[in-house]
Amino acid sequence: MCCGPDSYRALARAKELEAAFKQKHDPEGRSIERLSSGKDGVEEVIEKAAGASLFSPRRFLRADGILSSCPKAKQKALVDALSRDVEAMIIVSVEEEKPPMSVMKTYEGLPKIVVYDYPLLSGREFLTWARDIAKSIGNIDENDVSKLATLCEGDSWMFINEAVKLSAGARLSDTSQDSESSAYDMADSIIKKDVRRRTMIEHMDFGYAETSVLLQQNIAALRIKDNDVAGLPPFVVRKLQGMKMVEPDFVFATTLEMLFLQRAGFCNESESTSLVI
Repeated sequence: MCCGPDSYRALARAKELEAAFKQKHDPEGRSIERLSSGKDGVEEVIEKAAGASLFSPRRFLRADGILSSCPKAKQKALVDALSRDVEAMIIVSVEEEKPPMSVMKTYEGLPKIVVYDYPLLSGREFLTWARDIAKSIGNIDENDVSKLATLCEGDSWMFINEAVKLSAGARLSDTSQDSESSAYDMADSIIKKDVRRRTMIEHMDFGYAETSVLLQQNIAALRIKDNDVAGLPPFVVRKLQGMKMVEPDFVFATTLEMLFLQRAGFCNESESTSLVI
């Protein structure tokens, strides 16, 4: 089980486990299956556990959220499935949050269960992680890594996105700029229709990347409005749930219009901001 709230690191660990299985037991990947998430995944795991693999003595199943989403009526059947062939069948589940003790007690009798817990990192711990990630990506100046880690403040998803841009040759934004002027804070101010949004936009180099961030945040805001939070980073959910959003549907439509006008050549990125200020 790989659990958040740092969903980036939890997902990365799940991918590492799959890659390790493939390298060691199944180079062609014939015995690796990605099942449904949640309640549907529970049913599929129970069904798969009853059968044998035709291609490999070992199997790897990826089914996210099965422990936290398992209905009480199916818990015993799931425990039986997870107890069967523990060496021959590896099941990896990514959980958005570590299930509470009341849920974990149900599975404490399993022959083999491994929990990888990924809390949000901060300070020196986040910087150490950021340096390791930057080294694996390559072509990023060490000073830029430290500055970017400070700007991201524990947001691993944001760090990865910006680090990839740096590796591709982009320049790090002026780090003396106040964090409230970041693209994400700018997007939040537009979603809230904060009176400061005009000043924030005027003081930043608004480009295609900023439009993309605004679109991304708007999509997340609409999903949260509709209680569709599966797969969203927990810290994004908490932030947007506590935010007073003003007409998110209209702001989203306006952002799409900005993107269309930019790509159609009717205006540049900076000029398109007149629609949201």
